[in-house]
Amino acid sequence: MYKSLALLLACVLLIAAVGCNKHTVIKKETKLYNFDSYSEGNIRAQSQGKGLNGQLLNELKLAFEAKNIPLTHETYAEDGRGNISYMFHIRGNPQQYINLHVFTDEQERIKRIHNWYGDQHQIDTQNMHTVIYSHNRASLIYTSSGKDKGIYDKQVHEIFNSLISRMNFQP
Repeated sequence: MYKSLALLLACVLLIAAVGCNKHTVIKKETKLYNFDSYSEGNIRAQSQGKGLNGQLLNELKLAFEAKNIPLTHETYAEDGRGNISYMFHIRGNPQQYINLHVFTDEQERIKRIHNWYGDQHQIDTQNMHTVIYSHNRASLIYTSSGKDKGIYDKQVHEIFNSLISRMNFQP
């Protein structure tokens, strides 16, 4: 009696395991056909330091760290066309932040930055200070507000110039 019950239980578990495995395989195949796996892989590669995006991101973090300026609250967004943007608060202050945009090519960068900021490289208003550094496929935007507007101008400028002199921006 116990043997037959154990055999029945083993068969049920085996069928359940095969069914789950089949479901997992179907799910993976679906992701391959609709390019979800490709997109997920690109985002993972970019955020983990592979390709220009990750290389530039890692160098940026190291450069700010070397100047004893911690970048915090990292977020990123990918637009589905291969462009990716990272945002950091400087020293955890939401009034001091940088955006790093890496585009698919230089023309895309020029078009998008122009749409977002116009033709100016520095924008000052009563409440906000924004400086835009661009080279090839990358733009670094430093924005600050409040009583400490622009306190990191010099450091951000030095870091961006240092990065572009060391980075390989080839596609």
